[in-house]
Amino acid sequence: MPQTHRPAQVGATIAAIDMGSNSFHLAIARVMENNVQILHRVKQRVSLAEGMDKAGNLADDAMQRGLECLEQFAQRLQESQISDLRLVATYALRQAPNRNTFLKQARLILDQPIEVIAGREEARLIFHGVSHAEELDVPTLVIDIGGGSTELIIGQDGEPFQLESLNMGCVSFQDRYFDQGKLSIKRFEKAILAAQQRLEPLLERYQQQGWQAALGTSGTIKALTQVCLQEFEQPLITRKSLEKLVSKLADAGHIDKMGMTYLSESRRPVLPAGLAVLLGCFRALEIQEMGFCDAALREGVIFEMANRAPQPSVCQHTVEAMQRLYHVDVRHAKRVADTACHCYRAQSSADDALEELLYWGGQLHEVGLALNSKGVQRHSEYILANSNMAGFYLEQQQLLAFLGRWHRKRLDECEPPNLELAKGSQMLGLLVCLRLSVIWHLGRRHHVALPTLTWQKRAVHLTLPEALTDDALLLADLEQEAEHLHSIGWQLSWGE
Repeated sequence: MPQTHRPAQVGATIAAIDMGSNSFHLAIARVMENNVQILHRVKQRVSLAEGMDKAGNLADDAMQRGLECLEQFAQRLQESQISDLRLVATYALRQAPNRNTFLKQARLILDQPIEVIAGREEARLIFHGVSHAEELDVPTLVIDIGGGSTELIIGQDGEPFQLESLNMGCVSFQDRYFDQGKLSIKRFEKAILAAQQRLEPLLERYQQQGWQAALGTSGTIKALTQVCLQEFEQPLITRKSLEKLVSKLADAGHIDKMGMTYLSESRRPVLPAGLAVLLGCFRALEIQEMGFCDAALREGVIFEMANRAPQPSVCQHTVEAMQRLYHVDVRHAKRVADTACHCYRAQSSADDALEELLYWGGQLHEVGLALNSKGVQRHSEYILANSNMAGFYLEQQQLLAFLGRWHRKRLDECEPPNLELAKGSQMLGLLVCLRLSVIWHLGRRHHVALPTLTWQKRAVHLTLPEALTDDALLLADLEQEAEHLHSIGWQLSWGE
């Protein structure tokens, strides 16, 4: 049932939009026989993370800037005859409780789902972009400093060994440590120390892994590379040059007095904060020098869209890895997943993308058994909501966690999450399919005929196979399930 990754056709024009905390990026590319040709890049500073309140809610002005930027991108996309488009959003939107306010309006502009991706998924895609642009023939540390988060990856030859995303970035640190543009040694040292503290939990793991080269990517490190070349005639970023730059900016006393007119007006205000974050990384990880790579998240998305290799999707690898980690009964999980999809396809409004998520939900509904058979559904929910699930974006994980939480037992407190991915009624329809499948295969019954389903609004009727019309245990389970579904306003009936 699950679809393997469908690569773009040779000659197709594809595009990716990266909605970052500081800047929005658009990349348009043409798929070649064995490569991708980037046709056009657009970057616009939006500062989406600017003015966030203490709860992390996006400011109205920031959301408006973001929507105006997307309107411009949409116009450019219409002119370019795009055959495929992927939209990803990072730190600001994954942190914001009010993100759906922005996402609903953005969806109207672009008519395309927006993937709010987890930090480690962002790190994976960044490394994917770098590893296609650079030959990483030795273990390499890659650092990407964004507006709200910093990603650190160690990998080689396209394979990431360590992935991490930390909540520190040039916009968030600028607001906290360099408010009103004030610069001083004391402010820098506070910001650098804060960065080092955030790095503490990963130090031992990263140092044990080790690396032989370091690369930086994205706007902050690009600007610092430019500064090191202009101010110190250093083609690489070195720890010594970063320390000198801190002293130089502290002496200036204010962002407006930094000079460096060769930097863009949008980059100068956040440069001190980005400098503090990067120097914190250099000190904590004992980095001496770092090169720059122009590819980043948007290129990673583009290269993944254009991937011509006949390999299963990243999601498939993730699901199989989780099944191994949590000792899932794979044969039973696949049977449950297949039957759930059989139930779902009987609906006239079945959606391919949601069916695929239902399949993954069936494959993973019992991951919680590895913790404890009592309350397995709660354990499954926790694991699915909090695991690093490469290939899945935030709302997809939330939906999988919802299915894991309510795949069995009572439904009195069941409430679908507020997602852009699917309506509440659609999520409940998926859940009903998974619950019926779980019932059908209770006791690991695999060689059993499947029912025929007839769907109406918030109601489903099962036509039972002749061999099961007198199955007392199954009928008792259906009686109990009818009571559970009634508590959420659904009706279940059955007969020959």
